[in-house]
Amino acid sequence: MGSSEAVALAAHLHVLLRRKIGRVTDTEWMAQNADYAREVLRVARAEHDADLDQWADRFEAVMFPGGIDKDVTGGGKDKAAAVKPAAPASYLGRLR
Repeated sequence: MGSSEAVALAAHLHVLLRRKIGRVTDTEWMAQNADYAREVLRVARAEHDADLDQWADRFEAVMFPGGIDKDVTGGGKDKAAAVKPAAPASYLGRLR
């Protein structure tokens, strides 16, 4: 994983999440911690927004070049059952 590329993609994803749904993330931590990155990807994809999906795909390709477990991001056949939070709800902040 290219660290600077991961941080750059995390920053772009952070801006989109903040503008579109009011979520605040830590871009440095997102680029370093796989669990946190998975949770951010789950939140981004749960919105079903084309821009968020595109940047989530790019970020995932850099962070998880071998792929990510489909159950974490909801990519399985039964998406409703497959989406499981990877962290507590307080893991990501929300703007007031």
